Amino acid sequence: MLKDELTHQQARDTRDMIYDRTIRLCVKNTGTEILTVDNHADGVYLYLRLAKEDKRKAQEVLKLLKINGGNKSGIGIADVDNLGFVHADQFWRHHSFGNVKTRKFSEIWLDESDELLRNLRNRNPLLKGKCGRCRFQDICAGNFRVRAEAVYGDVWQEDPACYLSEEEITNRNE
Repeated sequence: MLKDELTHQQARDTRDMIYDRTIRLCVKNTGTEILTVDNHADGVYLYLRLAKEDKRKAQEVLKLLKINGGNKSGIGIADVDNLGFVHADQFWRHHSFGNVKTRKFSEIWLDESDELLRNLRNRNPLLKGKCGRCRFQDICAGNFRVRAEAVYGDVWQEDPACYLSEEEITNRNE
């Protein structure tokens, strides 16, 4: 599927189009809610855009993004598949923490003897590359670790779908 992925510029352009259309819907007061999914960089991108346009609104968005805390795979998100196997999310089918047919979900979920589960819950110090340098770890939480694993063979490497620039992830002057 990598050959079909948007380039980082195409991803940014698409987010700009979505945000522009969302603003128009808000002005019309349609009550429509817009949700982008599978890339926690979207929230950071929105914040950075708002920081240039409306600092007050940007601070409100930043506060909400920090409350959300970014990717929650293995923390606040779990997937129990049709056979009863528990995964960090629906994309981690190749790694199971246990099976609800043989153990209670609460026992599986609270048992941090599984290294992946334990590390997902304390991921920020483990993040590498761009994600390791990013000042928005408290908003994004390293995005999708399974995507990094699929592309680089390393769960803690940077998320290849992050389209934020080096300047955006490191510049603290806004």
